[in-house]
Amino acid sequence: MADQKPPVAFIGLGAMGFGMAAHLIKQGYSVTGFDVWAPTLKRFEEAGGLTATTPADAVVDKQHVVVMVATAQQAQSVLLDGPNAAVPQLPQGAVVLLCSTVPCDYVQALQAQLHRIGRSDILLVDSPVSGGAARAADGTLSIMAGMSAAALEKGRPLLAELSDPAKLYIVDGGIGAGSNMKMVHQVLAANQILGASEVMGFADRLGLELAKAQKAVLESDAWNFMFEHRTPRIFTEFQPVASAVQIIVKDTSIITSEGRRSLFATPMTSTAEQIYFTGVGRGWAMDDDSSLVRLYTEGNGTVGPVHGTAESEEEKTALVLGLMRGILLCAAAESLAFAHAVNLDLDQVLDLCVNAAGGSKVLEKLGPAIIKEIRGGAGDASGGETSLGEIFSGLRAAVEEAQRIKTPLYLGTQALNILQRVTQSKGTGSAGVVVKAWTDTSEAAKCHWCQIRSFKTHRKLPITIVNETGDKEVLNPDFKFINHSVPHLDIPIADASFRTGCNCQGDEDCMYSGCECLDEMAPDSDEEMDDPSIPSRGRKKQKFQYYYSGTKAGLLKSRILDSREPIYECHEGCSCSKYCPNRVVERGRTVPLQIFRTGNRGWGVKCPVGIKKGQFVDRYLGEIITSEEANRRRAESTISDKKDVYLFALDKFSDPQSPDPLLRMQPLEVDGEWMSGPTRFINHSCGPNMRIFARVGDPVDKHIHDLALFAIRDIPAGEELTFDYVDGGLAEEDAGGMIPDDKKKEMTRCLCGTKNCRGFLW
Repeated sequence: MADQKPPVAFIGLGAMGFGMAAHLIKQGYSVTGFDVWAPTLKRFEEAGGLTATTPADAVVDKQHVVVMVATAQQAQSVLLDGPNAAVPQLPQGAVVLLCSTVPCDYVQALQAQLHRIGRSDILLVDSPVSGGAARAADGTLSIMAGMSAAALEKGRPLLAELSDPAKLYIVDGGIGAGSNMKMVHQVLAANQILGASEVMGFADRLGLELAKAQKAVLESDAWNFMFEHRTPRIFTEFQPVASAVQIIVKDTSIITSEGRRSLFATPMTSTAEQIYFTGVGRGWAMDDDSSLVRLYTEGNGTVGPVHGTAESEEEKTALVLGLMRGILLCAAAESLAFAHAVNLDLDQVLDLCVNAAGGSKVLEKLGPAIIKEIRGGAGDASGGETSLGEIFSGLRAAVEEAQRIKTPLYLGTQALNILQRVTQSKGTGSAGVVVKAWTDTSEAAKCHWCQIRSFKTHRKLPITIVNETGDKEVLNPDFKFINHSVPHLDIPIADASFRTGCNCQGDEDCMYSGCECLDEMAPDSDEEMDDPSIPSRGRKKQKFQYYYSGTKAGLLKSRILDSREPIYECHEGCSCSKYCPNRVVERGRTVPLQIFRTGNRGWGVKCPVGIKKGQFVDRYLGEIITSEEANRRRAESTISDKKDVYLFALDKFSDPQSPDPLLRMQPLEVDGEWMSGPTRFINHSCGPNMRIFARVGDPVDKHIHDLALFAIRDIPAGEELTFDYVDGGLAEEDAGGMIPDDKKKEMTRCLCGTKNCRGFLW
């Protein structure tokens, strides 16, 4: 039948996985489940499912696979590394929904491994979930999914079956983006889970009836999902175990590890993590995480005579609510600031988190104000918004009372320290200004080392800065390292509706005339077509500009290298993967670079490893500005010739007769003087070892094309990297006698010192 639902393999039948798989059965799917726990498999059979004894057996002939295990290590084992792993048995073109909460870099590494072992046909979906076992069982989970267009097309029906229609979030950014979305959500979850225990423990120490304290929180603006979900089990001796302590320990480890990797501070979650470790140390790893209230209630009545100032039930309840609000506000700020740091859509993050397990009334009410502050909005409270001063006062009263009665408030004290620092520097206006504790890092923003370390390529391809000349010069502190060019506010950008990409079925198809990205490339010669290393594609002409195989794989072909032709590549809007052989420049810098102080030409750049002829090195980056703005900056520069060193025109495709209005206008320019990458420090040479090429991804971006640097000969390790700032143009004019001698005397002197130095720059 045309509407028959496909069979599904489901690996991992824990509390969440069992509910998800059982829901699919109820929706008419044939589901084959695998789990390491035999009693679970028996229970799954009773629920109408089929079972398998290995991951490999579960996925045989299954085009749809869901993986819902606890950790990245378990995912790696069931998919690739363990006995009878699933991947070798997966049929061609299968879609795999990885619904586990794992680090972003793991799921990206998994995608890369699939490509390395020749299984790029597998459509991986990075799709962590949130919502708890009950919502898993009724198919109303929140799902955060990052994937390719092809994976989305095939995986969407299954994602829709498992999620609430309003809570399926397709996250821009591809593989890894879904995991990042889940990570910032878990910042909220981790703080709320411990916050529930801290608030109830505080209420107990204050002498409040816990049922009344619970009711007061649930009926106030301090309500949050985790408090409502966790606190009932405090009254039932932490039974049944719905979510073990070890699960949230795993999640906090992902958050704090990524924070350290990306140089983002996570004071709230790091504090929570330490308390979770304390619980694990007490032997509570497998206990329900609501049991952490014991850390606050133990010893109650044995600490000696203590006297608080709150006497009435109303006063004590106000302290409990003040504590909860302060924790929720700081957790919300940490989550949204982290989302901003990993380039997520803040509006999408807020919508997800408010409606998922990290939801709270504080987040719903004050989240927009926090986002406004992140985006540089004004900080005055308006529209009845709760002020920072109100929350600060309530939290301070709670912490001071806790000090008087000698009860610990781990999260509350950390939150108070944050609020106190912010109120001292930013005042007590809009509560959203609290996020400045995470985003207002002006000192770090000027630290070149901090900027460089924030690049994702830093560990494998570091940028270093050295000065061994003894002149004690350092880089200008106002210079900022960036890893992509930044369009000025008035730069026209093509509307999304005009953007296109190739629809190639496989990555290798992107080397041939059928690939739309290569439409403007001339076909290769017949001799190259006869190369036995190049796979056959029928009668299609090869247009690929890079060598395909052997020791030259990925290097720019000689016919392009010896020309000034533009390079046309696939890009993020294409159906091919990021491992497509025609995405060399898009994948970024390929070598480590060192900025060093030269003897007579300021700063220069060299590479500590050898570079092959035709190898892509890096792009020239900067601020993209109009020609009018470039001329204005030249006029303002003390030495206009010096300014020209950093300005490069994006004029490769400029044409007054072009049907594209963006190409008819005056060409834009890239200004790398105050913001750029390491290539900004590469010196000119009349006998260079690199050449700069115009590189085009999406054709609508021709007016802002990349400036890509490729080696034009083998470059030994340690040799200074250079390119001709005018690419030989003036040398040709000089050879033709077109430049008078008296004019040469007025031109900017060249200091390259090569044998064929023409003596001037411009």
